[in-house]
Amino acid sequence: CSKKNLVISRSVATTHKPNTTTTMAPNYTFEGDPKHRVSGPGFDRTLYSLAVGAGVGTFFGACNAAWYPDPISTATSSSLLRNVGRMVTRPAMWCALAAGTFTGTECVMEMIRNEKQDAWNSLVAGMAGGSVVGLINGRPQIIAATAIGTGIFMAALDLSGPKTVFDEKALDVKRNGFLPEVHVESAALASLKEKFPQHKDL
Repeated sequence: CSKKNLVISRSVATTHKPNTTTTMAPNYTFEGDPKHRVSGPGFDRTLYSLAVGAGVGTFFGACNAAWYPDPISTATSSSLLRNVGRMVTRPAMWCALAAGTFTGTECVMEMIRNEKQDAWNSLVAGMAGGSVVGLINGRPQIIAATAIGTGIFMAALDLSGPKTVFDEKALDVKRNGFLPEVHVESAALASLKEKFPQHKDL
């Protein structure tokens, strides 16, 4: 019976593999590739982007209202709240629209191109999101320039990925928590381990 239990425990230990996929946010998965790919239903991704954009815009509007050059002074508190609400709601709406347009366009491009993910999707989605940002000004030349500039920037970001540093191993350690192949302890740390051997494995 003990032999049988030992064999079963060994087989379970060798066949069980921990799940290495880490979920950072809804439908945003990292599967070991530093240049991660976003997966999940397009509707959920778009809603998530809308919420994130609205949050960023709300924070920007709140900061803008707090440090506004001319203090908001009115006779009644209700009008004061309306003025502050306008200053917060406008950037929240535009940021949410820009983020939602970018993600929605990217999802549509993936659907049209049979789930293919590359810089072309980012280019088109960046142009769509940039055109929404340009609509704040309303001038056609500003809209066109913002769309082209944002599209090129997002495509370049997709092509380069996060590894834009000289020491990629140090970046892996910073992002994923992996130790480098050769780890050298400092003299101060070695002396502390000798002084306190009970804590050398910390």
